[in-house]
Amino acid sequence: MKNILLLLVSILIINGLNAQTKGVKFEEITLLEAVNKAKSSKKVKKLIFIDCYTTWCGPCKDMANNIFPQEICGNFFNANFINVTFDMEKGEGLEIAKKYTVAVYPTFLILDADGKEINRVIGSDNAESFIGKVKLAMDPANTPDARMELYRANKSTDNLFGVLETLKNAYKNKELNAFVDEIFFTLEPSVQFNEKLWKIITSPAGAMSNTNSTIFRYTLLNKYEADRYITKAKVDEHLRKIFKVYLMRYTSGNLMQDSDTNYELNVICANSIADGDAGLEYLIKMTLLKKNNKIDELMNLLSYPQIYRFTRLDIEMIEKSIAENKNLSADQKLKVAKYFSEKSDFLAKEADYAKRTSGKFNNSK
Repeated sequence: MKNILLLLVSILIINGLNAQTKGVKFEEITLLEAVNKAKSSKKVKKLIFIDCYTTWCGPCKDMANNIFPQEICGNFFNANFINVTFDMEKGEGLEIAKKYTVAVYPTFLILDADGKEINRVIGSDNAESFIGKVKLAMDPANTPDARMELYRANKSTDNLFGVLETLKNAYKNKELNAFVDEIFFTLEPSVQFNEKLWKIITSPAGAMSNTNSTIFRYTLLNKYEADRYITKAKVDEHLRKIFKVYLMRYTSGNLMQDSDTNYELNVICANSIADGDAGLEYLIKMTLLKKNNKIDELMNLLSYPQIYRFTRLDIEMIEKSIAENKNLSADQKLKVAKYFSEKSDFLAKEADYAKRTSGKFNNSK
């Protein structure tokens, strides 16, 4: 019996070791050691693969626990890379995150034998799809530099979108925005307001999310072109969202100084597309009171029973318009406190009603 137990334990240990060796072999070495190892690889020219993770990142854990241990990943990555992994929030990871501008997790860096970035892959995926993305990223023709060089040589629309897509997929927002600023005003309206470019400039880091950018101002002045190619509904939807944030910041006094010069045009444009949007109309009203220094009237607009049917974003913007004001008097702070107390009571009553109703139907079974 004892021999059988020992045999079973041995089998489990062997199977465990086999499972570990089947997956991606991440070496516990520094980046410099990985570079030196890649340089000294004589038989097979290997690149460096860095898994950039954080301990709180769910998709990072999924890749580490479920994807990289798979044999298909081990076969591919162990044959082509020196594989290393670093926590971006401690030790050498802090330097790597800064050097390669890693801000999204998980990020997977592909470096050459000199430690220079070739490309990167962002986000988790299943094994087959992830390997496919890495293969594309390894191809010299698909690097951001190669795509840019191709566009410089032939400024076709396809090559333009190739640059945009490559930079977007690599989350190189700084380079992407700089490139968009460079080429946007050289393009025809049909390309300026192409769906692919529109998604880029309306992203949280894009030019159309900044009311002070030249592209945002140009789009307002040429809105008929944007409406023509993107559709009025989509353009208005985005503008309403951005104007709500702008009006909130203006009313709270947290607007960048250089954005204040565009106040009149922004309010006029916001009014023109409000189209029954109660939240936007409410924010415009608050902004006008702030502009005319009617602070007491502005404070009176912070009433939950008046706005509780608005969207969650609208309520958040209205509340922040006053609650984030850093220059409130003691009396005004008391009014804000009273508002949130009333909101709490209101929501508690609704929650109590929902609970009682739920109980009523559960008891009727």
